[in-house]
Amino acid sequence: MSSESRRTTSRTPAVIGIDVATASVRVLCVDEQGNVLAEARADLPPPVRTPAGTSEQDARSWWPAVRSALRRTTSALPRGGREVVAVAVSATSGTIVPTGRDGEPLGPALMYDDRRAAATNAEADRLGRVRWGLLGVSVGPTAALGRAVWCARTYGSALSHVLHTPEFIGRQLTGHPVATDWSHALKSGYDARAGEWAHEVFDALDFPLGVFPSVGAPGTGVGVV
Repeated sequence: MSSESRRTTSRTPAVIGIDVATASVRVLCVDEQGNVLAEARADLPPPVRTPAGTSEQDARSWWPAVRSALRRTTSALPRGGREVVAVAVSATSGTIVPTGRDGEPLGPALMYDDRRAAATNAEADRLGRVRWGLLGVSVGPTAALGRAVWCARTYGSALSHVLHTPEFIGRQLTGHPVATDWSHALKSGYDARAGEWAHEVFDALDFPLGVFPSVGAPGTGVGVV
């Protein structure tokens, strides 16, 4: 774990960005001119990858790392973080985690490069060929869409939500479930052109769309920290 921060005497409003990458979390605080006021990093455990194509990470490690980096960032500000007026969360696209009703992971996060659902993704690509053609995309072997279906089949009635990393962190920050944005949801089968999930594909795969979060535009407010 490492950190780097710069103190400032500015009292202008500031915003914080939280980036949850594969190897580490980075928290960056900037003012309205884009000047970096403080920053910190925290390491994450490396994903566990197998020759069979699975790739997993302990999702329970995300929030402690975010919390640590966030506290060290805000403590470097002159008023202990009271300058901060907004927080945004971004993460590696395509990583998902199955959670129960309490918001806690039912198992490890399935990483962006996990190939366990390659056959399901191939079927999803066939089922939604017209829709994907209009979008100019295809469903590849590592798409989160197939892994979401895998989660539903694996965890059954215990599954409450399939979340992308930002919604998982967002719930910790706000204390309640939050929406995703169509950028993070794209690999999970969201059609940003039509403003909807690819319902005909998910219906054919017997996937309950209610386990996905609601979807909004990037930058939409979802709660108060």
